Amino acid sequence: MNQPWLKAALIGVEQEVSFGIDGAVGLLIDRVAEGDDAALNFIRRAGAWAACDLAAATLDAAEDRLPAPATKDQNELPSGHAWSAAVAAIFASGQLQQSYELRLKYQACRRLNDAGLVHSSALLPKALETAQRVHALRAALLPVLGHRGRWLAAQNPDWKFAAGVDGTDASDDAMRVWQEGNTIDRLAYFKRLRARDARAARELLQASLGELAAKERGELVESLAEALHADDQPLLEPLLKDRSRDVRFAAARLLALLPDSAHAQRLIAWLSPLLTQKRGLLGKSWQIDAPEAADAAWTPALVESTRPQHESLGERAWWLYQLVRQVRLDWWTTQTGMNAKELVTWAGKTDWAAALHRGWGERVGRAEQEWVEALLSLRTTGASLSNSTLLALLPVDRREKYWPNQIDALLKDGLVHDVFSSFGPGETLSLNFSKALFPSLLTCFEDDRLRHDYALRASLLELAALVHPDALTRIGSLPRRADETPAMAECVLAFERIVHLRAALRTLP
Repeated sequence: MNQPWLKAALIGVEQEVSFGIDGAVGLLIDRVAEGDDAALNFIRRAGAWAACDLAAATLDAAEDRLPAPATKDQNELPSGHAWSAAVAAIFASGQLQQSYELRLKYQACRRLNDAGLVHSSALLPKALETAQRVHALRAALLPVLGHRGRWLAAQNPDWKFAAGVDGTDASDDAMRVWQEGNTIDRLAYFKRLRARDARAARELLQASLGELAAKERGELVESLAEALHADDQPLLEPLLKDRSRDVRFAAARLLALLPDSAHAQRLIAWLSPLLTQKRGLLGKSWQIDAPEAADAAWTPALVESTRPQHESLGERAWWLYQLVRQVRLDWWTTQTGMNAKELVTWAGKTDWAAALHRGWGERVGRAEQEWVEALLSLRTTGASLSNSTLLALLPVDRREKYWPNQIDALLKDGLVHDVFSSFGPGETLSLNFSKALFPSLLTCFEDDRLRHDYALRASLLELAALVHPDALTRIGSLPRRADETPAMAECVLAFERIVHLRAALRTLP
């Protein structure tokens, strides 16, 4: 700090001190001095100068030219549209204080996209701010950003995830999407190309692997699961040595699904001797054992010999689980002649139940509904896989058969978390289930449990955002208890707000 008046402040002020400041700030500083008290005038001037100094900003001259203005979006949500007030209220904040707020924002974006509309310009900063922190919102937000949203995202490095490019597969811009688009653009383009021309998609990925970041390589490799073919093997085999562990594991899981691949055959060669048939008094029965010792050949197959310290499985169970989680499930049914339910029951009677159930739970996919439901019958599948993870693999109507359609029963059985966690932000409960559930939610506001039960209050708000929109009725004002607490009042108002906002977006004007 080297101000011309600093010395006077240190040694004392007996007469007027010149601050030596010109312009409007100098005039302001001179005007704050009143009377003949030199010390008091000095303090006033110094205070005024300090305030001006804090408020001032020094800007460097811009070297780059200003960007061209954004193209106007002809399909921008008009201010007079029936949805504009609801969408504005939903995106009024860039924060997500409660989990249900993600569902509201996601659903609003989906409704805009269904109607062929994009966000109004005024809401774009808040929407981008939210999606910057909450990745789960991006899939719904990006299609409704419009030209202005992508232009705005390009001006802020924090929003580069949304600064994609326009282009369709049928145009000359298709390759530009792959070369210049963001990660989401490229992944969407690759999936479309994969569905239309698997060979072209495979060759495109092969040529680009060296330029892609590990996370994006992993996502693109995982997307090969759709329409997986033996022709994908030459692409996947070298990825077992990729520098990213996630990419290596993604490739290993896919190769294990190709029966003729060297990787799948190695896994079967290691696992087959552990599954044996034994003849007893009641006939033949199947036995399973775990490896007695680690095999150095496991490493290239993504089977780790060293058990992590935090791992709940024992050492041998850890080795068995790693083999089981890669081998395709139909190998077990073919080998033993048992169906999924019988295998899950059989495994539960063995010494290696935890390793088998956990490994199968991580191998199962949407196409293997029988296995999903067999594993759900266990109610628990180990620390690494929850019931909600399995439930999410089922169609909505098959998920709902595991839950009572009354809030009290859901709470009593401890199933509320399974309901929330098994639904993505863009999914809702079925209409029939919602119609049965919604009235029981309304009766909770007359119950004194709402006073002390924080979990109940949070569950009501989450369910209000999860029920099918066509099940929402005009609830008016909910019943209010005369002795309600501030927390109860806040819950009532939040529930009404969620229902009214979703009802406003329910119909397409």
